[in-house]
Amino acid sequence: MIDKEFLLIPGPTPLPPRVISAMTQPIINHRGPRFKEMFQKAMIALKELINCSGDVYLIPSSGTGAMELSVDNFTSKGDKVLVVDTGIFGERFYMMNVARGRNALRLKVEWGRAVQPEEITEVLISNSDVKAVFIAHNETSATTINDIKQISSRIKKMSDCFIIVDAVSSIGVTEIDIDNWGIDVLIGASQKGLMSPPGIGIVAASKRAVEYAMKKESETYYFDVKSIKKNADINQSFTTFPVSTFLGLSEALKMIQEEGYENIYKRHLIYRNLVRTALKEIGLELVANDADASPGLTGIYAPKGINADDIISMMRERYRVEIASAQGNLKGKAFRISHMGYINSNDLLVAISALECTLKDLGYNDIEMGIGTKKFLELRRKFEV
Repeated sequence: MIDKEFLLIPGPTPLPPRVISAMTQPIINHRGPRFKEMFQKAMIALKELINCSGDVYLIPSSGTGAMELSVDNFTSKGDKVLVVDTGIFGERFYMMNVARGRNALRLKVEWGRAVQPEEITEVLISNSDVKAVFIAHNETSATTINDIKQISSRIKKMSDCFIIVDAVSSIGVTEIDIDNWGIDVLIGASQKGLMSPPGIGIVAASKRAVEYAMKKESETYYFDVKSIKKNADINQSFTTFPVSTFLGLSEALKMIQEEGYENIYKRHLIYRNLVRTALKEIGLELVANDADASPGLTGIYAPKGINADDIISMMRERYRVEIASAQGNLKGKAFRISHMGYINSNDLLVAISALECTLKDLGYNDIEMGIGTKKFLELRRKFEV
């Protein structure tokens, strides 16, 4: 049997052959001229992708490391901050702020919907001394997306606090416009929509955010923006960099430019709609409502009487399709199918058909075999995907 798998989890996402090939190149000197040239090109490409006229820093870390950098450098101990918690990564932002001695307020939103701008501004009205608002753009645990453009606009009308956005799972998936949306700090990572291996964190910062970080007392060494910026200004990293991963990321950024940003965003929306429509046809309940559903992945409740983790195991073991478990209080109750990054409609067709087989195998007799697959195919013919 040919051991081929379909990887449909929200990171790490599948690697394009071009990225894999780029990573097989010999290691180069991370302080040498060739690396510096590639480093500069990568930062220019990222600035263009997210429309950032400020600084972009690449750091050797996961997205979580980039999140912690944002706490340490763009707020100070004792600062009152507001963390919007729409899922696991909002919770992570809150825990980081608490651990780093910030006076953190927590706005919890039930999973499955986006936060409304007025919910945030209501907190800010009674807490005018908030120095920063932390929020996830695309919350993979709840499979929802927050309208950062609208949220940022509403905040800016009443506060000069920093707006710090976790875009780890939205960069390369949906539109991000730092300059025009008024974002102060944006956090990304290499392993999701950017179609590269894990290992590189991304931090973009507005001019005023950088000025703040350069003046404040350092609270960290490894993630100190003063040292990171000093090196980034001469197109190199502060510490030893994951060179092979970076070669892959550089190639992925070329692919993103070649496809075109608008084409990428359109493709992800089409995949979201194809998957959601097919799953509804099967009769499954989705975690996120239609208005707030993520373009990068879809959360699905398991049918009554079936453990979601059993669905995941059978999809993997019998049908060689790797999907993701749910997190937090949805563990065992729901599962997730990713449609971000280097994925096409054929991959998703395999996932829908394997899911139908799995549900039947697990005793879900309400399903009419092939009904979801048929709906998927009917819709797919309308799009160039």
